[in-house]
Amino acid sequence: MINADLALLLLAAIAFTGFVLDSLFARIRISSILPLLLLGVVVVRVGLVPPDTLALLDSVIPFVVALTVAFILFSVGLEIRIADLYRVVGRATSFTLVVQTATGIALSLLAYVAFRWEILICFVFGFGLSGPSSVAVPILVRTARMPSDLKTTLLFESVLSDVLQLIVPLTLVGLLISGTFALGRVGESLALTVFGSVGAGIALGLAWLYVLDRLRDFASGYNWTLTITMVLATYGLADIAGLSAAITIFVFGLAIGNALLFDSAKRGTGTPSSAPGLLARSLDRLRTTLGLSTSTLQVEMIQQVQKEVSFFAASFFFVYLGVLFQTSSLDLTLVLATIGVALVMLAVRYAMLPLLAGYMDVEPGARRSQRALVAFNISRGLAAAVIATIPLSYGLVIPGFLDAMFLAILFSTVVSTIGIFLYYRPGPSVPEPESAIAAEPAP
Repeated sequence: MINADLALLLLAAIAFTGFVLDSLFARIRISSILPLLLLGVVVVRVGLVPPDTLALLDSVIPFVVALTVAFILFSVGLEIRIADLYRVVGRATSFTLVVQTATGIALSLLAYVAFRWEILICFVFGFGLSGPSSVAVPILVRTARMPSDLKTTLLFESVLSDVLQLIVPLTLVGLLISGTFALGRVGESLALTVFGSVGAGIALGLAWLYVLDRLRDFASGYNWTLTITMVLATYGLADIAGLSAAITIFVFGLAIGNALLFDSAKRGTGTPSSAPGLLARSLDRLRTTLGLSTSTLQVEMIQQVQKEVSFFAASFFFVYLGVLFQTSSLDLTLVLATIGVALVMLAVRYAMLPLLAGYMDVEPGARRSQRALVAFNISRGLAAAVIATIPLSYGLVIPGFLDAMFLAILFSTVVSTIGIFLYYRPGPSVPEPESAIAAEPAP
């Protein structure tokens, strides 16, 4: 087993490395994702993690994944304002679906040409790598400068893409096992998962606000501790119910983070910038129905503590992913094909940049930097790592599949880091033009 003192030093080094890299992003333009991932790889290769400890780490993957998703996506939900999401949700959804579908198909065809797997396996591979990491994107938008609507769009994309990135490959693996497939069932599954998860997140978020409101005399000072226990319970309940834990946690955080809007609606201070008129009236009616008064809810304190906790969780996760990085064999075809995978991801996102042009600054320098951020936002992580092990867990032995998935995760992160370093230039973000905002249709 790994020495306890060494483990504590390693944890401290992980947190400090992540903090230093994030704080220096404006100067060095290198996010903490790739260095932390490589740190995990090095830790294993130099023998700091013994084989028996590595086996133990493999066994706790579901728990690490659950904690990381819960902390990161709850933090994302806390930080997003409903008014911002209301403005971008239509275009953000369209962008996500178009980019992810095009990426999934392109990568599937590339895998078929390079590896000659069965076509359904190629689609498992392609759609398992079709969307950006829901853990990496919050790190990127936290450290980079961009307009609020663009930031919200990228965060929403990362949450929604995780669902597609898991459901489509899992459905295809089920087809391989059972030999039956119905396209309508896939669409039905997606719709039920998305809408069911949103409904569950809203219901649990409102229920928890109600509980905190009723216990405010006893819960003062413990709001974050109590809330994070509810976050973990929400993740578990969503997973047991077959819903998307990612969407449920995100919506739960959205409800908690926007709790103060209930009071602004009550006082008549809701404005188009804080809550659209229809939304403000809906919040006021809901507040009256539930008898909510959130004036004593310590939302800012919850947001600050959660930001610090999610920072550590994200830093630890990428080192953990690097520790689990494994390839049984490397050959030139595999390496070149997976580098090609990363370049295809980049090409598809670059081709789709016009879909988000209205959310970027009008100043040419800032606009070029934001285009680079969106195009090079191709780091894969959590969902791809899960899909990498799915076929084997069903008894499907696919030569090179696991190796290709892990190398694709690595090279996508490398290309993302290099691209942002070369093309991103931080500077003051110019406010978005009003015409661009007004042009966005209401969902």
